[in-house]
Amino acid sequence: MNGTTPSPPDGLLSAIMPSITLNLSSISLGLSWTTILTILVPSYLLLVRHLRFQRLRSYRTRFPQYFLPDGTPNPTNLSKMTLQDAHQIIMDLTQREFPYLYQRSLFFALFKTYAIPSISSLLLATGQLSSPKTASKRATDTEVLVLEILTNPPWEKRGLEALARMNWLHGRWQKAGRISDGDMLYTLSMFALEPDRWINRWEWRDVTEVERCATGVVWREVGGLMGIGFEGLERFSETKEKKGDGKGDGEKEKEESGLEWMEKMERWSEWYEETEMRYEESNEKVARHTVDLLLLNQLKVLRGLGKGFIRVLMGRRLREAMNFPEPPQWQEKSLTWFLYFRRWLLLHLSPPRFEWMVLHKLNKDADPVTGKYNYNVYELDPWYVKPTFWSRWSPAALLRRLSGAPVPGDGGSRYQPEGYSISEVGPEKLKGQGKEEIKEMVKDLERRRMEVLAKGGSCPAGGGADGDRRRCPMGLA
Repeated sequence: MNGTTPSPPDGLLSAIMPSITLNLSSISLGLSWTTILTILVPSYLLLVRHLRFQRLRSYRTRFPQYFLPDGTPNPTNLSKMTLQDAHQIIMDLTQREFPYLYQRSLFFALFKTYAIPSISSLLLATGQLSSPKTASKRATDTEVLVLEILTNPPWEKRGLEALARMNWLHGRWQKAGRISDGDMLYTLSMFALEPDRWINRWEWRDVTEVERCATGVVWREVGGLMGIGFEGLERFSETKEKKGDGKGDGEKEKEESGLEWMEKMERWSEWYEETEMRYEESNEKVARHTVDLLLLNQLKVLRGLGKGFIRVLMGRRLREAMNFPEPPQWQEKSLTWFLYFRRWLLLHLSPPRFEWMVLHKLNKDADPVTGKYNYNVYELDPWYVKPTFWSRWSPAALLRRLSGAPVPGDGGSRYQPEGYSISEVGPEKLKGQGKEEIKEMVKDLERRRMEVLAKGGSCPAGGGADGDRRRCPMGLA
């Protein structure tokens, strides 16, 4: 008798082995996928969370002078924030951190000004909102000039040309006494304040004090170059301090930061709305023209829902000043929960927008053939948009076709697909006018801007690209 264990019959092995192999494979596969998911899902969530706040953390390295060692804002140095630094921070806000809601909040900022009767009556008198064609062009032209002013580096001439054009267009009405200083200041306050309100309410994080300070620096500079007086703001200041040695050698006001200017502007705009925002028929007409224009490209079955959502965003005071009815409660809850859900998705599941994903609404360089600039993203009619395969056949373009709205290339030259020249932006009847006056304005603005930039010591501050330095036209190193 030997010690060898007898082997099972071959038939028995062939019957047992497939079953054993299958069971082991199933267990192995199950454990493998469970392990993978257990590792990957938390890792992805942690990675998104880390990347989401990476740009915000980078401010402490890029702009250390505006932070204390513990990472909190430095109140003393915020009052010394340069226009160069402020512009870079604003570009992060508008193009990388919150591009979607920031752009829409700017349009809504303009929309809110229509609840001031003196503003709405002038808009109605100009006839620019009397038809969808002129209304969409006016809205696009306003956005083009604002984006030219806001997104172009302050050391480049292009933004000043847009600022001069805007000053010239407003100047006609200011000389005629149709635009008050208060209305100009209120419009400026909306462009400065409304984006922060939208971001703090609906976005995945709040605006920080350093970012809010940068916003104040940029828009205060724009307002100054537009000739808007800030004297009326002084009585709304809560941070005004005076310094002196007590020996009668004079008193000196504390230098105001952009953050303090924003807080003062917010208190002033609240007072102005309480004083001037009231119902007039012109408010309602202009507002309804604008809402119809916003929904023109929507499918007809969705336009009623869209109007309800717009009324939700308006808020009670604005609705009353424009005679818009209260939205149904279900619409308010639906939009609120949708925006909250969007915020949760962005914070926890969506990586931040990387540099290659940044969408520039305006072309950085003029078209070499036409010498004009193109608009790359449109929500109304396709003014100044170059017809390309993507702009005509993208999913968004297909939806526009279903609603009967035009896409780039439709209508021949109607929507000026060749682009725009800054000196010609505005009503068609004013096209080509004021060029010499605007040239003189640009020279004056350039001189004043150079004085501001000189305080920063360089053209692009805080690590601007070499390419930006080469493009500096104002004689600053």
